[in-house]
Parts: sequence; C-alpha cells; structure tokens
Amino acid sequence: MSKTTIPTGGITADAINSTLIADDAISEEHLDATAITGHTALAATPADTDELIISDAGTLKRIDFSHLKSGGMVLTGSGSTSSNVSNVSVANCFNSTYRQYLLIFDMTPSSNGENPRIQFQDGSGSNINSSSYGYAFSGQDFSGGSENTVANNNDTAFQPGQGTKNQSNTDYPATSGVLHIINPFSSSNNVNFMGTLLNRGNNGEDRAYAGAGRLNVQTQCTGLTFFFGGGNVNNATIKVYGIVDS
Repeated sequence: MSKTTIPTGGITADAINSTLIADDAISEEHLDATAITGHTALAATPADTDELIISDAGTLKRIDFSHLKSGGMVLTGSGSTSSNVSNVSVANCFNSTYRQYLLIFDMTPSSNGENPRIQFQDGSGSNINSSSYGYAFSGQDFSGGSENTVANNNDTAFQPGQGTKNQSNTDYPATSGVLHIINPFSSSNNVNFMGTLLNRGNNGEDRAYAGAGRLNVQTQCTGLTFFFGGGNVNNATIKVYGIVDS
C-alpha cells in the first residue's frame, strides 16, 4: 500500500474500510495539540480511578491517578460573607475520603466584644448544639500579659477565643485561626481538634490563643457553622481542606 500519511481532518469511514494503519505508524509529527485541547476539560482533581497515559521507559502504559498523587490538601468546602449574617455555614466539607482536615478561617463580629463560636453539623446538616463540646484555649496578649483561659467541659459549641472587636473599631479580620480536625466523619469516634487563633480584643489588645478540644458524641459530622455569641458575623472567609494520606 503506497499511502502512508493521514489526511488533515482525519480518516473517513470509507478510507478506514479500505486502508489499514500499520502498528507504530502514528508518531509525534502526526499528532496535533487538539488531540488533547479539543476535549472537554476536567475542572476538578482527578478521581483515583481516572487514567492517564505515560511512557514507561519507552513503552506506553495507562496509569490510575491514585498512583501519581502524594501527600497534599484538597479543598472540600468554603464559606464567606461580606455583610451581616447570623452565621456562616460550610456544609458537606467532611466525607469518607479524608480522615484529617485543615480549617483556615477569619471572621469579624458586628457587635463589639463578642466571642467566636463554632459548631459541627450532623449528617442531616443540622447544628450539633447539645452540651457535648469540651475544650481549653490559653491566651496571651502581645505585651506578654496572660489572658483568661477559654475553657468549658459541657458547652453547646466550642470557643477558641474571646472578646473580639467589631468591624467599626478594627481592620478586618478581627479574628483568624487554623485548626486541625481529626476524624469528623466517623460515627464511632469522638472528633478531636487543636490549633491556634489570633484575636483582636475589644480593649485594643492583640491576643494569641492555642488549645484543643473534643466533640464528645459519636456521630457523623458533615460540616461546620461559624457565629458569635451575640450579634451577627459582619464578614468572614472560611476554607476547609482534606489532608491526603501519603
């Protein structure tokens, strides 16, 4: 057979019926970028069973994405507000894919001196507001003075700081924090959390808190709700990341 090139635009059905492409006949000079760019983009992290083609020492093979990924973080949920709301909900940010999560958040109250509060959500999306939160966060201001320890063994939410300035008296954000949350999606274990918080106090002090706590009920948690002890959340930005096991 004398014809060895593939015409622009591809091969017609008639040509396929009358022409066979020899093994290894399609090389790099015959491939156009549209072989990739012409397809629908995957606008998400590939699933573990999604497949890619690689050259294994010169031999083409397919490989599942699960063999390529390593330790890292995947955004599982977020929430925000730029106007007064009673709370900010981050629903369905916990799932069976990840055992550990990183929470990064900032929030500012509408009322001066209010305390930041966080609740877990159950499988139905309802806030878990029973007296089952135990925690202790110790504080110190930037001048080296000790702040009151925020602690409770039977609270209806957990409170990582206290006495936050409102948006009229301080630059945003008034409080920001990072928390490591362990095993929230399990229905047979308590949820443990630990981390730090920077709090702009209502008396003008900058306060740093560090501590840990536990949700003392064995229930599957799917999300989080952020609010203050009084007034509204004036603004907030919240991100939840699942930590990939490596």
